[in-house]
Amino acid sequence: MTWLNWALERFPLLKRVRQSTSTVWAISSLFLFIDTFIYSLTVANLPDILQSQMHVSQSSNGVITTMFGLGGVIGALASGMPSDRLGFRWPFQLIAAVLYIVAGTVFYFSQHYYQLLLFRLINGVASGVACSMLYTTVGDVYPADLLGFKVAIVYFCNNIAYTIGPICGQRLFELHGVRGTASIVIAFGVVEVILLLTVGEESLAIRRSLSESSKATESPAQKSSIIATLSPQSSSADGISHKGALVPDSATMALVHGCPSISSGEEDVAVRMPVWRLLTQLPVLVSTLSIFVATCIQCTLEALVPLHLSDYFHRSDSTGITFVIFGLALTILVPLVGKANDRLIEKYGDHVRFHVMLFGSLATIVAILVMALANSYALMMAGYVFLALANLCMYVPAQSAYGELVNCTDTNAMAQSCSISVIAWAVGAIAMPPVGSALYASSGFTKPIIGLSASTCILCAAACLIYPVRKLRGK
Repeated sequence: MTWLNWALERFPLLKRVRQSTSTVWAISSLFLFIDTFIYSLTVANLPDILQSQMHVSQSSNGVITTMFGLGGVIGALASGMPSDRLGFRWPFQLIAAVLYIVAGTVFYFSQHYYQLLLFRLINGVASGVACSMLYTTVGDVYPADLLGFKVAIVYFCNNIAYTIGPICGQRLFELHGVRGTASIVIAFGVVEVILLLTVGEESLAIRRSLSESSKATESPAQKSSIIATLSPQSSSADGISHKGALVPDSATMALVHGCPSISSGEEDVAVRMPVWRLLTQLPVLVSTLSIFVATCIQCTLEALVPLHLSDYFHRSDSTGITFVIFGLALTILVPLVGKANDRLIEKYGDHVRFHVMLFGSLATIVAILVMALANSYALMMAGYVFLALANLCMYVPAQSAYGELVNCTDTNAMAQSCSISVIAWAVGAIAMPPVGSALYASSGFTKPIIGLSASTCILCAAACLIYPVRKLRGK
């Protein structure tokens, strides 16, 4: 880009900003905020659009959610492995930004059901690519001892967006209808494109620059200290200490692929490992199932709660604040669950993460029972808040298990590892919401949601017991 080279020569400050690791971190935080805000902006409005304006059945709500999940799978698969093999991230980020603009344009002109399906599919593809890449880029440029805090802040932006998105979307829809919401989606896509073209830099290029600088300045004593820092004992504790939910665990996954080269200046000597091979490891299998089940239940409730509020409590105007309360619960509980998980693993060993996931599975059943049997809005919300805690107990230890496995291998699997959680989340968003919506249309809220949550959570609980039992038998 000739104009960019000219600008970098004329404005040295711009060059320093582009090559700063803090810029990568800030862009990733902003992009995750935008991604989550775009998704949650429309969550509260789609049921009204589908039922009130397009006059389609209530089961269509679940299909809309499924299309987003399908897009997420496509986006994660299309970006994770190619990014690792081709050796760049920036073009995939630009593709995601352009897809937001395309999705917003489709939404702006939507007058039929199939157009909303197309909007959600494109939105899902953009989200799958964006989430895989933004966590990967942070892992590319930060060493292990900084990644936990950086990723925690990135995910904090996710929770803020999830909290304010529904209520902003509901207000926008009331004032300006579909086109007002769609205009915001398009505007955010344009903002991402501008940022990527002006201050966005290829994260792997920054990493190589840091590696060369580190190689030129490191002393033998520093190298010895770095080796000690990257030992399995210390990296395991650091990698598990800061975890969020509903997002991929790049903090610990980054240790193998990105951090050694930044810290020690050594060239990457990594073996390629495809996603299917990562998934054959028992900790990854169980963790993937845990994320899948937690996502199934959360996305099903996103489709059914607005209907239940309207049909049973006659409070359709409370949809936005309901999702805000749930988002606030996630935001407040994330650091608490992460710290507790870290302390438990430090005290009792790695296998305790599966006990935490077991607790989360059983607690989810309890939360769903409270929500389904509640005879007041306040009691239902108490169950919804408790569900936030239960979901985090399933997500946090599951994500640390991904990192623990990748930390122990010398693999070129940074983006692929980040995409596993995205795929698990997306498949979860695909699987249950259509079933839940169809059952709601025929049987209401209580029986379907209890049956679906109990069956999936019991399966997850049984899987969580496999690893601890095998570990005990091995002793």
